[in-house]
Amino acid sequence: MVTKKARTTKKRVAKKTVARATKTAAAKKAAPSLSPAAELEQTIAKSQVQLAKLYEKGAAQAQKSVDRIKGQLDKAVARQATLRDKKNAAAEKAAANRTPASQKQVERAREALRKAGPTVSALREQMKSAKQALKDANDTLKRSAAQQKALEKFESDWAKATAPKKPRKAAAKRRPRKAAARKPAAAAATTSAAVESAASE
Repeated sequence: MVTKKARTTKKRVAKKTVARATKTAAAKKAAPSLSPAAELEQTIAKSQVQLAKLYEKGAAQAQKSVDRIKGQLDKAVARQATLRDKKNAAAEKAAANRTPASQKQVERAREALRKAGPTVSALREQMKSAKQALKDANDTLKRSAAQQKALEKFESDWAKATAPKKPRKAAAKRRPRKAAARKPAAAAATTSAAVESAASE
């Protein structure tokens, strides 16, 4: 024997299930179904935006790389100049006072300067390639921006060309001006002409 309370619980559960099913079905119907071509166009548009962001990011990274290498190169060139000055000072000192210690100092300064040379050369090569990478990234970014601008102009022109033309308003009928005034004047003129002709007879 089923009690009254158990029956009401079953009914409530059934109602909730039906309500959920109805909501999901309504949500599915409400979502507009796009054609495969429209979906692909949306995907392409999103990809173009992502691509533009990647180009911007690449250009920014290339600029950072150039700045970083420039800082390193400036430091290496300054260090090389300092080492050259030290070597020259040691050579002058050794020329004035030829001692084994001064000769050793000159050799150490020359060796340090020799080691600094390849570092500066390597940084110069890195700088050259980083600048080329920056130029390529900026060119790609400019090309992408130009393509996007041309596409937007085309879309705008196409929308204008295919937009439905607004029907022209029919020209408002103009009321004859002073038509009533002309009629009495014309009637008076014909009457006066008739009177004159009668008088001449």
